[in-house]
Amino acid sequence: MSKVKIVLLSISIAIVLAFFIGYGISTFYKEPQYEDFCGEKEFKLYSDKETCEANDGKWMEFEGKPIPIANDQFLCTKISEKDNSYTLNCEKSEIERESGNCNSDFYCREEFDDVRKKYNRNVFIISVILGVASIILGIYLNLTSVSSGLMGGGVLTFIYGSLRYWGDMGEYLRFSILAISLAILIWLAYKKIKK
Repeated sequence: MSKVKIVLLSISIAIVLAFFIGYGISTFYKEPQYEDFCGEKEFKLYSDKETCEANDGKWMEFEGKPIPIANDQFLCTKISEKDNSYTLNCEKSEIERESGNCNSDFYCREEFDDVRKKYNRNVFIISVILGVASIILGIYLNLTSVSSGLMGGGVLTFIYGSLRYWGDMGEYLRFSILAISLAILIWLAYKKIKK
């Protein structure tokens, strides 16, 4: 088989293996959905703290003082006349906007985020285990294209799991994962070149 065919076959195996593992995880281990925690919430604007908290929201205070609604805004009232006509009585308004706003899905979103972080951590662990198993299997196979494809797929699976959980990892865990990954890749390169 020509070298081009071997390389193409290896790349194909790597990509399909990574997709296979990723799709398998999502098929058998369902991702939490926002709607399961917050439901199909209809957007409602609550203008004061009491109404917000009465509807399971969290009132978020603005920094500083209240903001005027607009300069030169007038508050008008309709006055009825004897001949069924109306006149408007307008006065300059000093109304100020509330000093905060309502985050109506704060608590359910917080719960959803906690569950999603745990899910991403578990996907990371599963991906690392399957990725490392693919790499190890690739090392021991003697067929170049399949061996390279399995190792490449293992690396892609490892990357997929890491990306899912990267934002929730601590600094030291990120550093450790990068150090271990680098060590494994150098070791693999050494083993393959040595053969």
